[in-house]
Amino acid sequence: MYHRVIPDDTNFFGGFPMIKLSNLPDQIMKVAKSYEKENETFDVFPAKFLIDNTFYYYIDFVPTFAQLIIREDGTVPPIKEIEKVYLYANGYNASIHVLGTIGEKWRKTYTIKNYYMLKKILEKVRGIFREMEPTEDVKQALETFMKVPDVIIKHQRVINQSVENGRKATVEMRKREIVTVEDYKQMRGYQVDMVRSAYWQNEIQFKTADEREKVMDYLASIRSLSNWRVLWLYHRLKPYQQYMYTKEKNPKEFQEMQDLAEEIFKDIPIEENPQALEHIKYLRNPRR
Repeated sequence: MYHRVIPDDTNFFGGFPMIKLSNLPDQIMKVAKSYEKENETFDVFPAKFLIDNTFYYYIDFVPTFAQLIIREDGTVPPIKEIEKVYLYANGYNASIHVLGTIGEKWRKTYTIKNYYMLKKILEKVRGIFREMEPTEDVKQALETFMKVPDVIIKHQRVINQSVENGRKATVEMRKREIVTVEDYKQMRGYQVDMVRSAYWQNEIQFKTADEREKVMDYLASIRSLSNWRVLWLYHRLKPYQQYMYTKEKNPKEFQEMQDLAEEIFKDIPIEENPQALEHIKYLRNPRR
């Protein structure tokens, strides 16, 4: 849940102006410095948070995990008064972090191209099957295999669009230098859509592993130098089969997916989320 305030030079922010230490109001800078400890520095989130008609600055102390919420008038409210502010501020920051780091790695334009190619290859395999007339279970295995590309492509588009939407919203936030509860909900939505789509991409691979293997085994059994079409299709499919997940090759990823499934789809409101509430301990605001 906790993530550092994203630094000024991250590509996800673009090149627009934002709140930073160099243009922080004097009274806010003075208060933040008063909470700074030895061997620490601090950063400021590049926008103010507007919660319940009041503006707040979000300060992050490095290298510790400590944070500070300062009201625009320079006062440091007790935790009980700004718990909601902190949860939304930290949650918004966390969503940006996930979209701007993990999301940027997941945003792969070549994935869509590759799986369109897989669709074409499997269509050619279907043509071979019409000629060779394999057993019914092998035919059915191919039909199951043929569902994989569409699922991967569909959810890759969601991932790509979620990351792009998050980037655009982040740039807009920098221009406005303001974040609201609605901004948090929007950014969180992009993160949730992205993570769920990645889950479904993995799920279809694990679910179809046996059928994919059955198709590959059949092609291997009928390939020969004299049947160059089958040989060619087998070798075109092999990299896909090697790359895609199976329980045997990827036990760690499979278990992680199983463990995360409930959390991914539950999406508890942040004000009730035990993990989010746990991070309140990092606040340096007064306890009372």
